[in-house]
Amino acid sequence: MNHPSSDFDRSIQHARRLFREGREIPSPIVADAVQRSWLRSRDYGLDEDARIVFEPLSRTPLRNLEEEHRLLACHAEPEMRRLFAALGGADWIVACLEAQGHVIRALGGDRPELRGIATALRPGVNLNERVVGTNGPGCALAEQRVSVICGAEHFLEEIRKFSCVAVPIFHPDGRLAGALNASRNHDGRPLGIVEPLALAARAIENSMLAGIPSAHVLHLHYSAEMVLSGLAGLLAISAEGRLLGATPTARQLLGLEAASGQAVETLFAEPLGRLLDRLRHAGGRPEAVRCSNGIVLYARLEEPGGAVRSHAARTADAKAPATLRAMCIDSGSEPAIRQAERAFAWDLPILVNGETGTGKEMLARHLHDSGPRKRGPFVAINCSAIPAGLIESELFGYEGGAFTGARRTGMAGRIEQADGGTLFLDEIGDMPKELQARLLRVLQERSLTRLGGSRVQRVDCSLICATHRDLRTLVERGEFREDLYYRINGLRVELPPLRKRDDFDALVGHLMRAEAGGRPVPALSPGAAEMLRRRHWPGNIRELQQVLRLGMALAEHERIAPEHLPRDLLRPAPAERDDGVAPQTTLEHAELEAIRGALERNRRNLSATARELGIARATLYRKLRHFGLMTGDEHERTRR
Repeated sequence: MNHPSSDFDRSIQHARRLFREGREIPSPIVADAVQRSWLRSRDYGLDEDARIVFEPLSRTPLRNLEEEHRLLACHAEPEMRRLFAALGGADWIVACLEAQGHVIRALGGDRPELRGIATALRPGVNLNERVVGTNGPGCALAEQRVSVICGAEHFLEEIRKFSCVAVPIFHPDGRLAGALNASRNHDGRPLGIVEPLALAARAIENSMLAGIPSAHVLHLHYSAEMVLSGLAGLLAISAEGRLLGATPTARQLLGLEAASGQAVETLFAEPLGRLLDRLRHAGGRPEAVRCSNGIVLYARLEEPGGAVRSHAARTADAKAPATLRAMCIDSGSEPAIRQAERAFAWDLPILVNGETGTGKEMLARHLHDSGPRKRGPFVAINCSAIPAGLIESELFGYEGGAFTGARRTGMAGRIEQADGGTLFLDEIGDMPKELQARLLRVLQERSLTRLGGSRVQRVDCSLICATHRDLRTLVERGEFREDLYYRINGLRVELPPLRKRDDFDALVGHLMRAEAGGRPVPALSPGAAEMLRRRHWPGNIRELQQVLRLGMALAEHERIAPEHLPRDLLRPAPAERDDGVAPQTTLEHAELEAIRGALERNRRNLSATARELGIARATLYRKLRHFGLMTGDEHERTRR
C-alpha cells in the first residue's frame, strides 16, 4: 500500500475512506471531476486493489490503429517534441492518445525509474477509464476538459505512484480527437505544466485546421497582438464560403455551437467577400472585424497553401527562384498540384514523374512546407547519385563498428533523420533491387534496424518519391518491385517538360526577376527571345536558369542580345517522334539517357562523368553540346 507522504496525500486518503463508506466528500478536498471519475470507475465494476496488466494491442490491430490515426499523430508529433524539450525531458513521458483511450505516440521513459510509467504509456495500451479507472488522460477524454490526477487521486492502487496532466484535443469539426498527456512519478501536484500542455494541445488543433486542403483560414482574437500567436482562434472557410472547421478557441470567441457546415457570412457584420478582400490588402496585418453578435475581434487571413499574403511575402515571391507556381505550375498541371496538396495533407505518399530539371524536388519541398509535418525535417536523397555500395548505410544508418571505416559512434540514416517530417527519395527508379524489399518493409512497419544493429527504431514520416523513368515499365521488366510501386504511388503527379508548357514567356520573366534580386532586369531582344522559344530544352527549367544567368551576366543590365546566349542555342530543336522521344533515333535516345544518368550520379562533375562513360572529356563536351545538356557556366569553362 502507498504511505501518504504529504498533506495532499493524507487529505486524498481521507476522501477515499469517505467515498468507500458512501459519505459526502467536501469539494475542497477532491475536485468534482475526480469524484465523478471515481463514481464512473466504481460503476464499471473496477476493484481498487486489482492488478493491472498494461497490455498493448497485438501487432496487426496496433498497425491498424496507427494507420487510422496517422493524421492526428502527424500534427501531434512536432508539438510533443517541443513540449518534451521544454520540460527538460528526463523526468517526464509525453504521450498522445486517440479518443477511445489508446496511446498512439509516446516520448521519453528511457530512465530506469520511469519504467513503470513507460510500460503504461506504450503505443497500443488503453488508458480509458473503463479499463484502468481514474487517470489523467482517461479523465480528460471522459470530461473533455483539462485533467490533473496525482497520486492517490487515481482509482486503482497500482497507479497511485504516478502524476498525470492531460488536455483534450478536438478535430476541426468539433469531434473529440484524443488527448495530450504528460506523466511522471508522483511528487506533488505538477500544476506548472498545465499551461504549456494546454498550449501544445491548442497548437495541434490549429495545425489540424490549417492543414485542411484548399481552405481559407481566419485567425481571430480580441487583441491585435494575440492574433499572431498560438492563442488565436482559427476558422477554416471553403471557396463557397461555408465553415469547414473551427478550433475550440474560435467557437468560444464567436459563440458557435456547430464547428462546421454553416455559412460563414452569418458570423460577421460585413459580406464575406468584402471581408476577405480587406484582409488580403492588409498584407498579414491584423484588421478589426465586427461580428454579427456585436463584438469586435482582430483578424488576419491565411490563403490556401499556408502563406499569409503579406507585402514581405509578395516581395519574396518576386525574388525567389524556387517559387512553386512560377517554376512548376502551368495552367495544365495546376489541378494536379492541388490534388497532391490534398492527398499529402492526408499523409498519402506522392509519386512525382518528370524529366530532369522540371522541378520535382521543388514540388516536394512545397508539399512538405504546406503539409501537416511542415515543422519537421525535410530530408532528400538522390538514389542515383550515391554509389551502390553506400546507399544502404545512407538510407538505413549503421551502428558503430558495423563495417570497416564506420564511425565508432555509428550514424543515423536518412530515413531515421526524416522521423516526424518528410522523406524525399529522388530517382527512386534507380534504387538497387535488393534494397527495394528493405525499404518496403520500413514503409509497412514504420520501423527500421540500423546496419550492424539489433534495436528496432520507430520511424514515422511522410513520403514523396520522384523519378524521370516509367516505373510501370520497370515493373514489367522485373527491375522494380510491384508491391513497392503500389506502396509509394498514393497519388501520381506528372510535371510537364519545359517545351510543352504554355507559360514560357511568363516563366522567363519570373526567372530573370529572381536572378536580378531587386536589381534592374535587362530586356530580351526579339532575336534572343526567339532563340529561347525555339530551344528544345532537354535540361528543362534548370538549363533555362543557367542560360538566362549567363545572358544577364554578359549583357550587364543592357538588352540581352543573341550574342549573349550560348552558341548551341542556334542548333534547331530535334523533331519529336510519335512516342514522345525527342532524339531522332532510339540509339541516340539511349546515349542521351546514359549521359543524363552519369551526370546525375556524379553531380555534374564532368571529369568523373567522362571516366564513368569511358570517353575522353573532349568527347563528353561535344556530346553535351549536341544534346543541349551543357549549362552556361560549363559552356564558358570549356571555351577557355
